[in-house]
Order: sequence, then C-alpha cells, then structure tokens
Amino acid sequence: MFFSKKKKEQQREAEEQKALLERIRNRKVLYVSNRDENGETILCREAVINIVDEKEIAIYSENREVLRMEIASARLGELMSLGGATIMGKDIHGREVSVVAYYTSDIQRKI
Repeated sequence: MFFSKKKKEQQREAEEQKALLERIRNRKVLYVSNRDENGETILCREAVINIVDEKEIAIYSENREVLRMEIASARLGELMSLGGATIMGKDIHGREVSVVAYYTSDIQRKI
C-alpha cells in the first residue's frame, strides 16, 4: 500500500511538470534572474523560453542563449503569484543553476 502511494505521487509530479512545460513554451519573459548563495543577479531582460526537440529548455535573449538545460534533469515550479517560473537543475555545462523567469503580461509569443 505504501509503494502505491509513492508511485501515484511520482506520477502526479511528472504530470504537473509536463503541464508546466506546456505553459512556459514560447513564453515571453520580462527578465531572468539567477539565484545563488549571494542573492539574485539579473541575467537578461526581454527573453523567450523555448522547448527544443522536447528534450531541452532554452532561454534566449537578443539572439543569444542565456540558459540551456535538459528537461530530464530540470525541476520546474511556478511562482505563487503565477507571474513567473523557477527552473532548477544542471545546465548543459554541468553547473547547478537556479533561475527565475518573470513573465511579461503578453502570454504567448508567435515564433
């Protein structure tokens, strides 16, 4: 019985992550900040979150890549205000990162 609850919980978490991935796909972002032990640092302004080949999350700003991370290693969460999302995990260079992407009022960007 205990194992059944754990499996259901893992399945529910996976479904929530998938739903959040769909909500952030092609989402315009006002700015992206990096969180670490020293506080928050703004990485870029006016960016877009893309899902690349259903395998990676990439954030682009002014034709440059700000962040790229494999979806399998990413942990996503939405802010309580629903005004942004947190993306945590290892980037493609193997560094542990935690960024917050604050949405613009424009919901979707047509690419």
